Amino acid sequence: MQIEKLVVHVSDAASLIGVSSQKIYQMIHTGELAAYKAGTAWKIPTVDIEAYIQSRLAK
Repeated sequence: MQIEKLVVHVSDAASLIGVSSQKIYQMIHTGELAAYKAGTAWKIPTVDIEAYIQSRLAK
């Protein structure tokens, strides 16, 4: 899978992973998914999304 952006918003991450935005916020707060805050918005690096998907496929 190739994602062109370096970081995405929560809604984009939710679409890529196939979960709700609320689930993404939960994953961020539990440390399951790396993210950082830029102003008031959470940003998720696409490399971390790819790593999350790969780890789920390995299970």
